[in-house]
Parts: sequence; C-alpha cells; structure tokens
Amino acid sequence: MTAGHNRPYAPDDEVHVSDAHAIAVHSREVGSASKGLNADIDSELEQSAGIQSMPLADARERQVILRAMAIAYSVSRCTALLAALLLSASGLWWAAIAVALAVVIPGMVAKRYARKRGVDLYWQSGVARNETSVLGLALGTLVIMAVSGLIAFDAIYGHPLLAWSWHLDLSNSDGSAISIFVGAFIGGTIGWILRRRRYRAKLQATAEQSTNAESG
Repeated sequence: MTAGHNRPYAPDDEVHVSDAHAIAVHSREVGSASKGLNADIDSELEQSAGIQSMPLADARERQVILRAMAIAYSVSRCTALLAALLLSASGLWWAAIAVALAVVIPGMVAKRYARKRGVDLYWQSGVARNETSVLGLALGTLVIMAVSGLIAFDAIYGHPLLAWSWHLDLSNSDGSAISIFVGAFIGGTIGWILRRRRYRAKLQATAEQSTNAESG
C-alpha cells in the first residue's frame, strides 16, 4: 500500500488534474444539469461566484480556487455562529436567527446545486465525517448549551447577558454621512475601473503567450 492510500485527503501539492480530465468533468456537469429556468439560475450563481469562466487558470489552479472557496464558506459558517451567539447574548434573538439563516440558506443552495449533478454534497464530502466525529458532537453540544444558558440567564435576571447602551447617532452629522457614502462610491468606481483594466491586460498577455507557444 502506497503513502497516497494511507491519506484520505491529499494536500495541495499532491493535487494534479490534467486538462483532459477537467474537460471531461465539465462535460458531465453540463450534460447532467437541467435545462430552462433552473439552468439559467445555476449559470447566474456560477457567474456570481466567479467559477463560470476562469480563462487565466489552468486545471490545477481551478481545483485550488474551488478548494479555497469551500474553505471560505466553512470559515464564514464559524464566523456567523460566533456572531449569532454574540447577538443572542445581547438579547437580539431576531438578528441571531437572521444570521443563522444567512448561513443555512447558502448551504441548501450548494446541496441543491450538487444534487442536480449527481453528487451528495453531505455524504460524499468531508462534512459528514466532521459532523459524525466526536469533535463534531462536542461542538454541537457546546452550541446547544450556550444557547440554553443565554435563554436561562435572560429568564432569571430579566435582561440579556450583554446589555449594550451605545448606538450610532447620525442626527447631527451635518451631511458628513452623505459625504462618506459619496466618497465610497467614487472610490469604488475608480477601483473598479483600475481592476477592469488590469484584468483585460492580463487576458491579453495570456492570449499572446498562448499564441507564441503554439507558433513556437
């Protein structure tokens, strides 16, 4: 048995996906995807995520991009959980529920997207392994205990654990808030123009390199 068989998950430096394999996988995905409105929705979701067209990335770089996005989603779940607990401790239960839904709904969309392409995102990924591990049980128990403790604290003492008294008052801003938004809009527009020019320059440079490689 080789070292690769002993490791269920290979690190990034062991990920080698050929262009032919990537094209075959993409063809299977397109062929198994539904048509009509659902296909248009999936296409818009892919475009908003930046994975519909990646002309500057080769097959291995695409794999790294998808892995990085999956890691970012996992981190966002942990961050949202901490934010929901903080809001719950402040007595803002409606805001905590909104934050929880903001994480649950994207997960449902991701599972639906994968299921339409013949992949069970829960069982065929490492999510099931994490949630059925002893650590997953311990984390779930801690979350339940934390929420129950916050509810009990509010019921016993008549106020939430964290009683915030400060807020942002813009009634006497004298137009400074509007100036901030206008400045942010102008700065964002300039940044968008600069990024667009750099992206087009990189596309042109990549096309020239490909042409030179084929002619050489």
